[in-house]
Amino acid sequence: MLLAVVAVSHLAVAVLMWLNRDALRTQIVSQHPDFAASEVDRSVEIAVVSGAVFHGVLLVLCALLVGKLTTARRWTRRLATVSQLLSVVFSAVSWSSSPLFHVSIPIIGAAQLLLVALLWIPRSAREFFASRKSSGPPEPSL
Repeated sequence: MLLAVVAVSHLAVAVLMWLNRDALRTQIVSQHPDFAASEVDRSVEIAVVSGAVFHGVLLVLCALLVGKLTTARRWTRRLATVSQLLSVVFSAVSWSSSPLFHVSIPIIGAAQLLLVALLWIPRSAREFFASRKSSGPPEPSL
């Protein structure tokens, strides 16, 4: 359930970036007063498109993992862990470069770290993923 919430947050971030293009424009102008209007417009476009692509990929990955984690395959737990930890790191970079999401980034990051902890720390989670190891065909190594 928590992974589904994180997935929806990626959609929300992309939509909010698009809706707040004027705030991005203002921020870019303040950081780069020497930019011409066309350079500012291009920078805003790059920020919005790259944010949409990045968060779109994470949305799809999270949505895929929501269904796949129930299979108890070890690769799904590893992929979820790596994707969430990398997302936290990249979000920290975004947080330091733009005040637009200063409130939401720490909340989403905390949810992602909690998700990783829930995948590895509780005994029930460890047993769930260990149970797959003892039954069924061997998994491909990653």
